[in-house]
Amino acid sequence: MGLLQLAATALALGNIALASPLAPRAATVKSCDGDLCFQEFQSTDKTAFAFAIPDTATAGSFDILLKITAPKTVGWAGVAFGGSMTNNPLAVAWTNANGGIVSPRKASARTYPTVSTDTTWTVLSSSGSNSTHWYVTAVGKGASSWGTTKLDPTGAATFAYAQSNTAPADPTKVDSRFGIHNAHKQFSVDLAGAKIANFTAAITKLTKSA
Repeated sequence: MGLLQLAATALALGNIALASPLAPRAATVKSCDGDLCFQEFQSTDKTAFAFAIPDTATAGSFDILLKITAPKTVGWAGVAFGGSMTNNPLAVAWTNANGGIVSPRKASARTYPTVSTDTTWTVLSSSGSNSTHWYVTAVGKGASSWGTTKLDPTGAATFAYAQSNTAPADPTKVDSRFGIHNAHKQFSVDLAGAKIANFTAAITKLTKSA
């Protein structure tokens, strides 16, 4: 990837941070897959971002179950926890022959986001694809607290999504380069509504259902 493309990517991703805090935001709705329910946001391009957390969650100290379901025309799709690219945990997902990857990223300025060790994402074996969509389900640690920010599991949080129709340069690698997004938007997540009982058992079930 050339310097001009990297610069364009950084500027485009950085535009997420420019969204006005007063602009109306879409909100998640309850969506169930069998007996497992998420809070889900769907982009205009029909990419779904779904979230679940333990019903025992306390502020800034809980895992996040993330499921991204995207049309096969989407090369990568990601979430900015906190609603902007800079100084917030980023989770960028894409599919590959092994099911998929969720790459933890961070950016301290409007620059290309690098791989972060502050958060970890464990991709579950229920991830995969069908004739029309790919889907990646993962459990994240470290995405509910960063810096002085702690997500409140009893309320709502502002996240943002971004996605691109171009796949990463090497979908087999968590540190693969990826290019400019085609769409992005902030949305509100009802974390209280995302709580589920028996969180660990639900993850085990998702793994065994692969």
